[in-house]
Amino acid sequence: MVDNTNSGSQQSNAATNRRRFLGGAAGALGVVGVGGAFTMPVAAGDDPATTGDDEPPTAVDSDFDDDVDILNYALTLEYLEAEFYEQALDNIDQDDLLDNKVVKHVGGDAVDSYGDEILDYVYEEIETIQEHEEIHAETLESVITDLGGDPVDEPEFDFGEAVEEPMAFIETAAALEDTGVAAYAGAATEIENADLIAPALSIHSVEGRHASFVRVLGGQSGFPNAFDYPLSRADVEELAGQFIVEDD
Repeated sequence: MVDNTNSGSQQSNAATNRRRFLGGAAGALGVVGVGGAFTMPVAAGDDPATTGDDEPPTAVDSDFDDDVDILNYALTLEYLEAEFYEQALDNIDQDDLLDNKVVKHVGGDAVDSYGDEILDYVYEEIETIQEHEEIHAETLESVITDLGGDPVDEPEFDFGEAVEEPMAFIETAAALEDTGVAAYAGAATEIENADLIAPALSIHSVEGRHASFVRVLGGQSGFPNAFDYPLSRADVEELAGQFIVEDD
């Protein structure tokens, strides 16, 4: 039986801050206000995909109350990613998103040879990523409920220029996907119920595929290192908190 009580949330200010993150009020995380412009990648200067060298990583320290707490942590990240892609696809015209140097650089001669077929393919893949994030969120909600827990409410997000400008979108998408991969890797060692490991790893591997695709769109290597590196809960919450709107 999974213990999903919140008694540990009063043990420290850090635990309280985490509850605020999961509940959608991220004031303690130094959130940028509504209307702020996010023109740089989330983890600028500390890219989870390129930090370190080609040595196997060690586990990071993260503080979770139980498996439901871990699942709600993951759920908030899936909410964030799903909403990020949805807003970008709504705000950025398909031609504007694809008619830029990045996509043409990635496609090379294929863009000249196949034209719209290649560009349509890229756009459809981005749409597929958004659909995946929604499916991940719905699945996590269902698992949390099955375990007797309560899925957290979806926060309000503000992505600024990252969902308005094509290049900012691609850069931020890569940073968010890298952060998501690192977040799952950092939390996986804390899972207590063995039945949850396979589903968690199945999401983690798909997030890695997303990260590789959008990194290539941004002109980066899709697999810069032999090993991925985990991020702690505190680090992930600080990065994701940039996009969560503080409740008044």
